[in-house]
Amino acid sequence: MILLVTSFVITNAQEKGDRYVIKSGHIEYQLTGNIKGTKTIWWDDYGNKSREEINTVSEIKIFGMTSKEETHTISITIGNLYWTANMKDKTGTKGKSELYDESKEIAENMTEAEAKQLEKDLMDNLNGEKLGNEQFMGRTCEVYSIMGVKSWIYKAVPLKTEGKVLGVESNEVATTFEENVSVPESKFKPIAGIEYQEINVEF
Repeated sequence: MILLVTSFVITNAQEKGDRYVIKSGHIEYQLTGNIKGTKTIWWDDYGNKSREEINTVSEIKIFGMTSKEETHTISITIGNLYWTANMKDKTGTKGKSELYDESKEIAENMTEAEAKQLEKDLMDNLNGEKLGNEQFMGRTCEVYSIMGVKSWIYKAVPLKTEGKVLGVESNEVATTFEENVSVPESKFKPIAGIEYQEINVEF
């Protein structure tokens, strides 16, 4: 949920339809709340190559019963291709994002005024607001509040996110952040030894 919400507030910061405005980077998050663990992201070519590794334990109480789940996944994306590996049972999915090229073309052809209007419309529809700027990790972040989620965004990268949605608390705080670093090409190789099922997605 937090990732979904924060994606709305960075629309205006993207350039040429890229995922990031920073060419390459490495960021590590500490996750707390009902979901505890770590998340690590590497990217290059403004996000057209990315690797995300999530290792978590989640505990959610429903009607007095506690549901506990452990996850360890690694997701690789290169352009419109993706591979997602479940490191616990050695299964995964791979395929093509059908709307990747179309969405990128729309973003590339969007004017700055249109991008700002899109951001405003999304914020209004979600009753969101910009709270101002704050310093975090020595960087000036734009702070947004949307649907109970507060995010500190730096150059389209969420460095800190705090939220409680439908009683589920989920926080992500960056502990390491490197900009424009040299990322080994090996980071973007699909994980070997995984039984991938091919599934093309429409997003």
